[in-house]
Amino acid sequence: MKFKYLTAALAAAVFTFGLSAAQAADKDVIDYRQNLMKSLGAHAAGLGAIAQNKVPYGDNLAHHADAIAAAAEAARLAFKENLPGGTAAANIWEEWEDFDNRFAALAVAGREVAAAARSGGMAEAGPKMGGLFICKSCHDTYRTE
Repeated sequence: MKFKYLTAALAAAVFTFGLSAAQAADKDVIDYRQNLMKSLGAHAAGLGAIAQNKVPYGDNLAHHADAIAAAAEAARLAFKENLPGGTAAANIWEEWEDFDNRFAALAVAGREVAAAARSGGMAEAGPKMGGLFICKSCHDTYRTE
C-alpha cells in the first residue's frame, strides 16, 4: 500500500516539475522575444538621434541599420512557434504570413539603409530610413497592452 502512495507522489512531483520546466521555457522564449523588440527600439532610437543631428555619430548609421536587419531576421524565427504571452497578440499566428512579411520587409529595409549609409552617408540613407520606423503600425496590429 505504501508503494502505491509513493508512486503516486513521485508521479505528481514529476508532472509538476515538468509543467514548471515548460512554463520556465515559455517565459524564457517570451523574454527573448521582448529583448529582440527592445533591441529594435534601441537601434531605431539611435538612428533617429543621428538623423535629427542630436548626436555626432553619423558613422554609426550603417551599424544601427545592420542591427535592425539582424534583429528583424531573428524575430522572424523567434515568433515562428505559436507561443502567446507577454504583449504578443494571439492574431500573430492567425495572420502569420502578414506578420512574418513585416519582419522580412524590415530586414530588407535595414540592409538597404546600411548599404546606402556606407556609400553615401546620411544624404543617401536618409530618404530610405522611413522603412525602418514601422514599429507603431505593427504594434497596433500585433501587440496587446
